[in-house]
Amino acid sequence: MKHLIKRTLLFTIPLILSACIFDSNDDDEAEPWNAEAVCPAEGNNIYGMPNRGSFTDERDGQVYKYTTIGDQVWMAENLRYAAPYSTCSNDTNFVEQYCKLIELNCKTETCCKESLCHHFGRYYTIIENGKWMGNIDIDLADTICPKGWHIPQKHEWERLEKKMIMPGENKTNAASRMKSSDSSFFAMSSTQINELNRTYVGTDDCSLSILPSGFMYEGGMTLEFNASLLSSTQEDSHFISTYRIGNKSSFEIQNYRDAIRCVMDPVNPEL
Repeated sequence: MKHLIKRTLLFTIPLILSACIFDSNDDDEAEPWNAEAVCPAEGNNIYGMPNRGSFTDERDGQVYKYTTIGDQVWMAENLRYAAPYSTCSNDTNFVEQYCKLIELNCKTETCCKESLCHHFGRYYTIIENGKWMGNIDIDLADTICPKGWHIPQKHEWERLEKKMIMPGENKTNAASRMKSSDSSFFAMSSTQINELNRTYVGTDDCSLSILPSGFMYEGGMTLEFNASLLSSTQEDSHFISTYRIGNKSSFEIQNYRDAIRCVMDPVNPEL
């Protein structure tokens, strides 16, 4: 019996040591999140386009930057197309803070508003008849983005988020990698320059450059501490899912007007 125990121990101990060694190596070899692997700046994407560049919306001549993340191509700016029921921010305090921090060349409120709209885009509803609650107007939703692009569905936002995060990380990491690295945008406030909000600045690893454009209340006031980006996914008979990017990323249902980030139509329509 003693010989059997000895033999068992001699056989078991090396296995344990071997298992420990291999487990340790696996941990050591785990690679961190890498922008060059997820969203390389150079090279071409599956559409045959450069991974990053710009394109012109043939409807109104506006030029937008885009970036490739995985097999998705995203607009790197908020949409500015003057679709039905859309509007730029008319929040006077918001416009004033924008010109104090960012647009220093404007001398009039009109100039400030135009510049603000260029950077933050317009605020949209795709609800029937431009209402704040209800069902999606399919025809409107299908024509808001430029030809070849569309309002992302919820699952497309989810695919993007998965690319921006590693196992073991949380949604704060994903949000940071998507947000603009210009801290001035994050100091804007509806009442005063908010230096604390600069701490919410991102690292913008894939040049997606998400801005804290927020959303618009029914009265026209803008809440701008995070980004609230529209999807084309109806959650129930009243609300549409929106993708919120602030200190972390999350999905919300709400009845406000939101910014839009269009995504290119997939090569494989099933995706």
